[in-house]
Amino acid sequence: MKDNQPIINDQFIRNVLISLNGNQAVRIKFPEWGRLHIDRRLPFLCIYRRPAQRQDKGTERLLLGQASYILIREEDAESAGFKKLLKSIVANLLNDFGSFLLFELWSGETEEIDEEEMQPARFTIKTTKQHVPHVMLEELESALLEIPIENRKHEVQLDYCIHCEPLHMSPLLSCEELSCEELVDAGCFRVGLNTTPIYRRNGELLPYILRQLHHWLTQALRRSLYTFIHQYTKHKPSHFNELGRHSMTRSVWETDKQLAQIKEQFDMLFHVTPVNNYEAWLQFKENGFTKTPVFNYRPRPIDPDLLKRQLYKVPVERIEDPTLAQIFRSQRDEIDRQLTMVNDRNTSNFLYGSLQVYGGVEPWLLELAKKILNGIPQEQTTEEGRYLSADEFAERAEQLLSGYRQEMPQLQSQIEIRDDIPGILVSRGNLMIGRHSRFSEDRVEATLAHEVGTHIVTYLNGKAQPFHQFYSGMANYESLQEGIAVLAEYLVGGLKPQRLRGLAARVIAVHSLIKGADFVEVFRTLHLDFGFSSYLAYFITLRVFRGGGFTKDAVYLKGFSQLLDYLGKGGELEILYLGKIAQENIPFVEELRWRKVLKEGALTPHYLKTEQGKRLLKTVRNGMSVLDLIEGNNHEIRVGS
Repeated sequence: MKDNQPIINDQFIRNVLISLNGNQAVRIKFPEWGRLHIDRRLPFLCIYRRPAQRQDKGTERLLLGQASYILIREEDAESAGFKKLLKSIVANLLNDFGSFLLFELWSGETEEIDEEEMQPARFTIKTTKQHVPHVMLEELESALLEIPIENRKHEVQLDYCIHCEPLHMSPLLSCEELSCEELVDAGCFRVGLNTTPIYRRNGELLPYILRQLHHWLTQALRRSLYTFIHQYTKHKPSHFNELGRHSMTRSVWETDKQLAQIKEQFDMLFHVTPVNNYEAWLQFKENGFTKTPVFNYRPRPIDPDLLKRQLYKVPVERIEDPTLAQIFRSQRDEIDRQLTMVNDRNTSNFLYGSLQVYGGVEPWLLELAKKILNGIPQEQTTEEGRYLSADEFAERAEQLLSGYRQEMPQLQSQIEIRDDIPGILVSRGNLMIGRHSRFSEDRVEATLAHEVGTHIVTYLNGKAQPFHQFYSGMANYESLQEGIAVLAEYLVGGLKPQRLRGLAARVIAVHSLIKGADFVEVFRTLHLDFGFSSYLAYFITLRVFRGGGFTKDAVYLKGFSQLLDYLGKGGELEILYLGKIAQENIPFVEELRWRKVLKEGALTPHYLKTEQGKRLLKTVRNGMSVLDLIEGNNHEIRVGS
């Protein structure tokens, strides 16, 4: 139905019922204030009535994450038209489900919330003395007690009463006018929830607390509604997140698109990667490795200030869905910080921005890196093995892409050999290869699994999703993304001990950078103390110092270690290939799958289909740490080493 301002009359009610009978979404604004939102046929309806006699800022937002709700003014809720509408909806849905729940939410009248004393959040659950959904109420009480908001304690009280509505308000269904005894007899339950407005102080909103309560209360209500549905209706959803909204509002699509458009105007890796890396190496070598090389960068074709102005015009605050709001808000914050990094490139401020976006080196990660470097001896490099040129490697990459094109004919990823790229870089689903790069034959399969089988596959799968964030990359996605890519190397039998040393060396280099070491000092540490060849030590140091101090290189080992822990605890791997997601986003992605918002991945990485890949993945799932790779605790682990 159109987003206009209808009058609640018989024709209006008929239109609502027609949509309901067709299991179509209903979203209509009421004339003065409020709306009716029913995502699809469900055996519950959440209601908020805005009080006529007092201000009640923020409370209506607490229901916006539900799939079926009504927001309405108290005076409008008294009208015969609304009461008839409400009874018609309940009666219509009762026929399908056998039972129905009317859930009403309101806030207490007190406005004096003292932040310094951290008053507890008080919830009062109200239900009728007869016809009580006991199991659902137990789940609601438990879920409310678990809500984590600024370390506040919660108090939950259960009140059995005649009516389940706010003080001074009349019952939603008047038995005298609408014979609601028939609805009760048919299985219409009523539950109310009174919450103290901890999200207000002296009548003004406290947005951070409101946002947190909205998120956690949405989850608590979903869990409780799921319990109600399973216990008292014919409907049997498989998971409580199935009760979330399937349809998206226009503001969701607008926000997603605008954030992606801003992010696509710049590429962080391109902006921080030197264009003269090979020439700088030759000069560094000629100077006897004693003088910090000078790096040149591409011109910046964007104005960070103008993009930030666009960024904060994106209406993230209009997103009703708390899950999507959190994803978009995190994305906006990271884009803001990345634009600052672009602006600060080649200055001392760049490092501080990098620490905000990619983090630093935690003590456990530094200790892990040291154990790897001390546990794996440095092998002497030799030229005896076969090396592939950039052109030869590109041919192998094209063969792999051709296999993926059989699964996805519309695949448009390209391979480009460039003079201004050190090594390999994947950007927007395209593979870019440095012209001067050489690739050891025994590392080719691992490199292809890393770059094509992971970075390009997740980009293309993300492209198939309804949200742009899945291919442009959610906030903080790099750690998990690189962890999956390193796992891919292991699954093709190509995670060599020396490769692990290289990843550990990046952690040491980042840590040294943060502690104030200069380029030459870090190079000497890697070359002289840990035995890396002069060029490899240079290349690792270059990666870490590019742009002014790029801490991203520490996430490879970090992400891999955290991924092994996740999989060892039973985490699902396949979900990680739906797009470029962060580990903290996994619960959100799982929720969106249950809500039927996301699609299954269009591409499956080639290494997950092989017998070796399946066997090694089973080893990982049985429990394995990074140190197992160097300690030989499992005979499978040293495959390819």
